Amino acid sequence: MAGRKSTAKASPLMNTKTPPSIYFPLFLVFYEIATYLSNDMYLPALPDMMRDLHLTTQQAQLTLTTWFVGSATLPLIMGIISDRWGRRPTLLLGGIVYFLSSIVCAITHDPQILLIARFIQGAAIPSMMVAGYACIHEIYNQKEAIRILALMGSITILAPALGPLLGSLILLFTSWRGIFWIIALWAALAILCLYRFMPETCPPEKRQPIHWNILFAQYSRIITNKQFILLMCVLGFIFAGFIVWIAAGSLLVIETFQQSPLTFGVIQAIIFAAYIIGNRWVKYLLESMSVARLIWIGILFTLCGGLLSAFFAVILPESLYAFLFAMTIYSFGSALCFAPLNRSIIETSEEPMSARVALFTTAWTGFGVLGSLFASKYFNGGIASIAYPLAVAICISCVMNLLAHKI
Repeated sequence: MAGRKSTAKASPLMNTKTPPSIYFPLFLVFYEIATYLSNDMYLPALPDMMRDLHLTTQQAQLTLTTWFVGSATLPLIMGIISDRWGRRPTLLLGGIVYFLSSIVCAITHDPQILLIARFIQGAAIPSMMVAGYACIHEIYNQKEAIRILALMGSITILAPALGPLLGSLILLFTSWRGIFWIIALWAALAILCLYRFMPETCPPEKRQPIHWNILFAQYSRIITNKQFILLMCVLGFIFAGFIVWIAAGSLLVIETFQQSPLTFGVIQAIIFAAYIIGNRWVKYLLESMSVARLIWIGILFTLCGGLLSAFFAVILPESLYAFLFAMTIYSFGSALCFAPLNRSIIETSEEPMSARVALFTTAWTGFGVLGSLFASKYFNGGIASIAYPLAVAICISCVMNLLAHKI
């Protein structure tokens, strides 16, 4: 990527005399937090859910995996829909589906219906990821987009940072069902705000009929783009490592180390506070270095955290807080490279924005599924079953980034 000129087409909305409103990115983040809370806020409630619905540990973790599988199924279709009928209708209709599926999660007593509702809940997410983030990339130029994405990331990360803590506090007054009711109401408010402030960057005159041969050709050109694939693997494996922690961390802290849900919430808040700090640094580091160099700095911090976690798992297998120290470094490094990688991946192609974002979202959620499946299958209650995947994931990311720079 070093020395490579951006090939992305300039958006007609970029560099206009009237700056784009900040309200849309903020309300998009507000909605995105609601979608992430459907995983993060009920993590402390997993043990209670297991007892209430008579689930095994693997079945409880499957409620996370099912969400990721759902979110990985529809991004390509959402890209087609948003190009044909517009960004706003796509996102708003998906928001309604998300709201209704959250209510089903709150009221069901059947584990199978819960899994179906979780799948639908996840399947509604691409409407936000594809249509919403296509708008962001179409409105802003490269550096503006990276700054906005970093700002959005530092706000969105409040979901995994404070979600478990908020969930553990809610559990003091209600059950895991109450958590899903709160998520449903949050999503409803976010959708109403987006109805008011979301712009339409694909107006009727730009919409095209669906031509499947053209779409397949566009997707084919993107997935055969070596830069896109390699950089997506860099981002994806780091993300998959994160998901291993998110899927298994609550069980490690609450079940293995016999800590309270509130303690897990505080631990999660500390880990993701490091992510927020890293995201805020992105804004300032961009003033003094290239995007490629910033990505490398983030990867090296993440590598340090991943290798330390594996090291502590070997020499201090009973020390939760040594592992959490390494996990905090991993989180900080991830923040430094996530937003720059996001934009760099999008800029590897000149295909229509919705196609690029749709494939990006498919790959992103696919790596989430990979991390969640790994946690549900191999987590055995020990630190090593989380630490080793972190170390392997970041080592693969380093190799992929080296290969990307050689093209």
